[in-house]
Amino acid sequence: MRKTILVKGPALSRSGYGEQARFALRALRTREDVLDIYIVNIPWGQTGLIVEESEERAWIDQTINKTQVYVQNQGTFDLSLQITIPNEFEKIAPYNVGYTAGIETTKVAPQWIEKSNLMIDKIITISEHSKKVFENTKYDVGNRETGEEVKGWGLQVPVEVVNYAVREEEPQEVDIKFTTTKNFLAVSQWGPRKNLENTIVWFAQEFKDDADVGLVVKTSTACDSLRDRMFTESRIQGLLANVPDRKCKIYFVHGELSPGQLTWLYQHPTMKALINIAHGEGYGLPLFEAAYNGLPLLTLAWSGQLDFMCRPNKKGKSFPRIIKVDYEIQPIQKTAVWDGVLQADSMWAYAKEASYKQGLRAAIEKDKHYKQEALGLQKYILENFTQEKIYAQFVDSLGVTLDVESSVGTLKTSLLAIENPKERATAAIEALQSRTLQAEKLELLKDLFKGESCYVLSCGPTLTEHDSTKLTALLGDTLTVSIKQAYDLFAEVTDFHIYNCANYKDYDYSKKRPVVMEASTTPFKQGECDIKFFIRERNFDNSVSAKKNFGDWTLDNQTLLRPYGPGIMYEAVFYLLQHLGVSEATTIGWDNKLLPEGADQQHFYDKKGSEYNKAEFIHSNEVAANEVAVGTLSHEENITLGVIDDWYEWLKTEGCELKIVSRLNPASKKITRVEL
Repeated sequence: MRKTILVKGPALSRSGYGEQARFALRALRTREDVLDIYIVNIPWGQTGLIVEESEERAWIDQTINKTQVYVQNQGTFDLSLQITIPNEFEKIAPYNVGYTAGIETTKVAPQWIEKSNLMIDKIITISEHSKKVFENTKYDVGNRETGEEVKGWGLQVPVEVVNYAVREEEPQEVDIKFTTTKNFLAVSQWGPRKNLENTIVWFAQEFKDDADVGLVVKTSTACDSLRDRMFTESRIQGLLANVPDRKCKIYFVHGELSPGQLTWLYQHPTMKALINIAHGEGYGLPLFEAAYNGLPLLTLAWSGQLDFMCRPNKKGKSFPRIIKVDYEIQPIQKTAVWDGVLQADSMWAYAKEASYKQGLRAAIEKDKHYKQEALGLQKYILENFTQEKIYAQFVDSLGVTLDVESSVGTLKTSLLAIENPKERATAAIEALQSRTLQAEKLELLKDLFKGESCYVLSCGPTLTEHDSTKLTALLGDTLTVSIKQAYDLFAEVTDFHIYNCANYKDYDYSKKRPVVMEASTTPFKQGECDIKFFIRERNFDNSVSAKKNFGDWTLDNQTLLRPYGPGIMYEAVFYLLQHLGVSEATTIGWDNKLLPEGADQQHFYDKKGSEYNKAEFIHSNEVAANEVAVGTLSHEENITLGVIDDWYEWLKTEGCELKIVSRLNPASKKITRVEL
């Protein structure tokens, strides 16, 4: 069986620890065959959240929601991975791993050692510097039980190092109008450790009389707010006031840049070097990114960055391939002391002003030499810090035995051996419930009914115009998909049941348990289901019917999200048919037409004169209760009708012939009408 792992960390934070959390998740996702991943997201100071839409962000959101449901149902975990500073380590699972950037100084706090020894079975950190400081920090302490002094008390759990992996990105232009041809780049959050004050002032002093030299400062104080921008810009201007009549240019970039935008800056033809004279780095991610993009590094040969900026020569001896800045090791500033994190008696590096300024000049005067060195370092990193290698190393570093359960392929082979499609659908339920990962569930269903015929029961008024006994007999031999409340009428013969948040009710699966699929705007499961899809945006202009990008939203391409249709047929049903591989699908009760009686009379259970009592079916009718939704129904009808021919043709190219049983559906006559 797969191991359940809880990842607790700032998975959505725009911060170094946020990127560390996402790196860990990427590594774990490469082994979802043996790891069932859960996420508890935690805030990280005042940093903002990542907002870009991506498969990764959607997966994180879905996994966070999955975790909430799992915990509410008293689910347990085999191990935890806690991505934070050691003060916050907890004993969450039988086996616990702490994943930390470690420390940029020469000493870790006693709280770090105590928490690690008590709560954690293993520590993973991101650099050899951090590991050595963890292992070398010792204290003389008093034994709480005996009162005796214990000399040389220190870390008792193992520490392993896993560096970051290369993530190559396509450049995306940044809105900077360069008026200079010799530029430098500094990327960091403002704070005592980063030493941005000296980075800027010393630069301005050195190039005071050179109008063709510029420094891009990408920074913020704590967040990306307008207030923070104004405050940070004011600090920079205050520093520059000490260098009057300067001619060099300072380009201020505030807030978050995408990986592609940073890549554009790293690769810009006018860029001479990335500057980093911070007092210390756990790893130095911007330095790493700049290095694998071929940009020279102007920095100190100290702390975490040594792990990647040293390339061996022909004799096998490694040394830093950088523009070196000399430094002194001295106690940290009083303003940097942070109780329980940065010790007052710890030390870090202080760049020497003269050496820094000499390095700036050398970057310009010897640019061809340093560019060649940078390209050599780039080649070394691209060969040795691959995702395949580093992700595998990270998973191995967890230090647990991972047992692989039966593969999806084996399960699927056994299902395909069942000749009767309805028996095959029943057997599929147990197979689906044996998998936690939705991508694996969908792989099980892929082409599971290839070449089979299928009936789709919808909730239009015409569904109940047929003899229920005869219809039940017909469906008893054929694969059947029921939409929402249609299941209540034909529960005993339904093989797949699909619902959403409109007209939702609790469904009773006691007669026959079908495969249940939910696709709705609620991020949490509304009811019992095997497969849960989230619809993030209800916007007509961005709907799949408006864009007609049907192929982008197959269940192969999107394992967690559904598009806005509009409507459940376009959001989920047609895609399920395509995924199952059915060759013919006949809809019954899909009327696709607004009736003149009004918005609350569009279904078999609420049409005028119906024998069915609406109250018996509906617990929550979001559409009828929502004035905006009701007001747009006619617009929705026009959209769905206008694109039905396109859907028909797309399904046909996918090997599925669509047919309709309905006297009301106004769809094109190219779609075959069937009489029962």
